[in-house]
Amino acid sequence: MSLSFPGGSDLELLEQMIRQAEDVMRGLADVQAGIRQVTGEGEGADGLVRARADGRGQVTAITLDPRVMRLDAAALSAEVTKAIQAAQDAAKERTDKLVAAARTRVTGLAAPLDETFVRYRFDQLAQELDAGADGFGPHSADRADDLEQDAERAVRIEAWLEDGQREIEAVTGHGRAADGRIQAVTTAYGQVREVVIEPRAMRLPSRTLAEELLLALRRAQQDAERQSRQLVSDALREMAPGESFDPDTIDEWFGGLLKPFERPD
Repeated sequence: MSLSFPGGSDLELLEQMIRQAEDVMRGLADVQAGIRQVTGEGEGADGLVRARADGRGQVTAITLDPRVMRLDAAALSAEVTKAIQAAQDAAKERTDKLVAAARTRVTGLAAPLDETFVRYRFDQLAQELDAGADGFGPHSADRADDLEQDAERAVRIEAWLEDGQREIEAVTGHGRAADGRIQAVTTAYGQVREVVIEPRAMRLPSRTLAEELLLALRRAQQDAERQSRQLVSDALREMAPGESFDPDTIDEWFGGLLKPFERPD
C-alpha cells in the first residue's frame, strides 16, 4: 500500500516531521532545564518570615527571624502561609513564562504536523483500508473487533481525562510535624492552602520551627501526590480490567494530568 502526501514525497515530509520533532524535543529539554533553575521568594510579617519555592512548587526554604516568635501561633501561621504562597506564586509566574514560550514553539510547527494535515492523512488511510477490507484474510473479523475495542477504550479514556482532572483538583494532602504541633495542607499541584502552628510549637527555637514547617509541607505534598497517583492507577485498571500496569505507565499518565507546577488559578 502506498500513501502519498500532498505537496511532497513521503520521504521528504517524513524527514521534515523528524526534524520538527527533534526541534520540539530540544525545546522541551530547554524548558525542563529552565524550570529546574527557577526560584520564587515571598515574605510575611514585614520580612521576618521568608520562604523560597522552586519551579515545581516545592518549598525549599523557610527562614524565621527570632523576633517573629513574639507573634501568637495563629498570627504566625497566617504569616508563614502568606510567605509560602507568595513564593510559590512568584515561582509559578516564571515557570508559566517558560511553558508559554515552549507552547509558542510547538504551535509554530509547519504544515506536516498541523491538524489539517493529520486529518487528511487519517481520512486517506481510512479510505484505503476500507477499499481493501476484502483482502484482510481470515483474521479480519478479529482485527475489526480489536479496533472497535481500542476505539471504545479511547472514548472512555478521553472522558475520564476530564473527570480525572477534576478529581485531582479536589485532592488535598495533609502533613504533620513536631509531634503533630504543626500541620500543613496542600493541593495535588503542590500549592499550600494552609499552615497551622499550634501554641505548643511556639516553644521551639525559630530555626527548629522552620525545619519542622518544611517537613510538614513535604509530607503534605507527598500525601497529595500519593492520592493523585492512586486515582490514576484505579482509573487505568477500571478502563482496562485484567491488564497490569507498571509504575512507568502510571507515571506517564500522572505526568500528563499533573504537569509540573501547573494548577488552577
